[in-house]
Amino acid sequence: MITKSRLLVFAALPITLTVAVSGCSSQTPGNATPIPTQSGASSKPSNPSTNIFEDLKACDLLEPTTTPKGFDPPVVETYESDNGCATRKQGFGSVSIYLVPEAGIDQLSAGQGTKIPTKVGTRDAVEIPGDAGTQACTVAIAVTPSSRLTASTSLNKGTNEEACALSREMATAAEPKLPKGS
Repeated sequence: MITKSRLLVFAALPITLTVAVSGCSSQTPGNATPIPTQSGASSKPSNPSTNIFEDLKACDLLEPTTTPKGFDPPVVETYESDNGCATRKQGFGSVSIYLVPEAGIDQLSAGQGTKIPTKVGTRDAVEIPGDAGTQACTVAIAVTPSSRLTASTSLNKGTNEEACALSREMATAAEPKLPKGS
């Protein structure tokens, strides 16, 4: 036995499909263009996207370094930016890479550590041993004055120097794949 509500759903289905299908037509050639708005009506800037990392994913940079070392598969993370990736290795620690399009290395907080200027490849960078306490380190590479990559390590046991060695390894492996800055 079909209830009234089910019958109404089935009766309305052809009308819904007709309305949905009639919204588009393959008979009119050309490109869809947005309807112009009145000046001042738009709250979004008309400048094109300024995300230098638009086509680059943090997990694509992290995975080649961590998988051969026995880390878990990397997962997307959004703590520092919308384009981050992290993984861990049971009993060892965790690592992450972030692509930060809106803040350069000058805006990076040293946390509990001290920023040490360095180079990764030909790019300016900073190393921050102890940024999250003992057994931690971040290496950040300047891509532009207002964008960066950060590679961070937090060990379960070990030293800041050991954490920095892994952060440097991740940053060095990722650096050639980064876009050329301005």
